[in-house]
Amino acid sequence: MQHLYVRGGLYKEVKAALIAAFKKIKGGDPRQDNTSIRPMISKSSAAIVEKSVNEAVKAGAKLLVGGKLRGAFMEPTILEDAPFDTDARKEEIFGPVILLYSYNDFKEAVKEANNTHCGLQAGMFMHDLNKAFYAFEHIEVALRLRYIKY
Repeated sequence: MQHLYVRGGLYKEVKAALIAAFKKIKGGDPRQDNTSIRPMISKSSAAIVEKSVNEAVKAGAKLLVGGKLRGAFMEPTILEDAPFDTDARKEEIFGPVILLYSYNDFKEAVKEANNTHCGLQAGMFMHDLNKAFYAFEHIEVALRLRYIKY
């Protein structure tokens, strides 16, 4: 997942839970049982991810957690409100980065989700089946839907 849109009323709670979870992620040797995330395929791939993160922060995104590069290991990163004109927002990052956004208008969130150069996948968790069908018809990616009744 790269872009995460959270309904305004749930945003603070989800944001806090994500930050806490990301801080607990153990990176390192994938042969170790306690490793959750491993280094990227190469130092140059990790450097591209770091560059996208740094450019987004410079353009106004807020770095909530992570963002540091150690060799080929990129820390799991959460950016809040990455601007539309950044590569992090428009392109797939292919690294351990989530862009976090709050929304109040569901249709606007769907419109924003489509504002990328490529969208490989999308998923949603909600209780409103009508909104799920709306998203299915309007999000421009290969889409998986999951219906959760609260």
